[in-house]
Amino acid sequence: MKNSKWKSAALSGLRELAEYSYDKLLLIHSPPHRSISYGGAGIAYAFWKAACVLDSPEWLNQARFLIDHVAAAPEDGRLAKLPLHEAGEFDVQVEDSLFYGNRGLQFAQILIGHAEDNPNLYEKALKLFISPESKRMKQQELLQGIAGRLIGCALLYRQTALTDLKSYGDALAADLMETANISDHNIPWADNHRLGMAHGRAGNYYALLRWSAESGYKLPEWVYNGLHDYAVSAIPQKHGISWPIDEREESRYMNSWCNGAPGLILLWELAYRTSNNDPLFLDTALAAGEYCVHLGAYSYGHLCCGAAGVSYAMLCLNRINPEGPWLEHAYRFAEQARQGLMIKHWRMSLYHGLAGVICLMLDLDNVQEAQQPIMEG
Repeated sequence: MKNSKWKSAALSGLRELAEYSYDKLLLIHSPPHRSISYGGAGIAYAFWKAACVLDSPEWLNQARFLIDHVAAAPEDGRLAKLPLHEAGEFDVQVEDSLFYGNRGLQFAQILIGHAEDNPNLYEKALKLFISPESKRMKQQELLQGIAGRLIGCALLYRQTALTDLKSYGDALAADLMETANISDHNIPWADNHRLGMAHGRAGNYYALLRWSAESGYKLPEWVYNGLHDYAVSAIPQKHGISWPIDEREESRYMNSWCNGAPGLILLWELAYRTSNNDPLFLDTALAAGEYCVHLGAYSYGHLCCGAAGVSYAMLCLNRINPEGPWLEHAYRFAEQARQGLMIKHWRMSLYHGLAGVICLMLDLDNVQEAQQPIMEG
């Protein structure tokens, strides 16, 4: 990896992260403390990514040191109360969630153990990750439910080729498609009125496409038919198109990975690549990109709701439309991410803090290989 301002920013951030022991994180972070989105497992993931990108045993050792301390700590419990943008709290299901719970911890252990060629670590974590108890979780959504674990399974299968993941992922895909209730509705997941990646239908579609792309799992025709309907349901804006947070409230929009067009861009790019280059999905991705680039600057820098998530969406567009302006915008949003604010409750974390911005900085010197954490790699 060549020296650049992005690499320098990444190394500076990594050194800052390394100063925080897990015990110190407990003092400055809100729960769930062990999670991959908000807590120690996500920071260990960032060290693992640095080890891979920089070919650095130092950062792999740091990842292992932290994940061992996270795993030895008390569990977070079945529910966590998350501060909601400084204005109250909301409950999330921690149990069995890839992003909030033990599945994310085990996901990170498998990646780190496999990178170390340490079966003692990854085989134990794999056994827990694919346990039947996790498969029975009924929530469908990405952050708390089946879709998130299916994405985790897909990326672990690509990274490790561990055969136990194949049967588990197939079962998760079948469970997720069952929740679509297509025999009762013309619209898959019609009972979920949210449209974004984190909590809505987009995350369910994305998880199925990702599993199919990584494992060869054959998806039924209704998946791509549903995606066609989903694409044309976009609402035209002054520039480009977008989707409201909730289909029942067409005036509420977010320009974020979690609930807006940047997250949907990841879906349309993957749909384009897995559908023999269906032009509808390309046009939809590019129009969503036009919406993103004409909005104002971001004060927050992190992945979930900030500039880092938008930068990854621009890098995604650059892969399928390299003649477009997307790389320039990716760098622009990355600069905002580098200088932006983090959510104070999780300011070192992967999806709401410094660790996620570090991952973006690591990707910017090799943009064709850039992969948003958890979602793409």
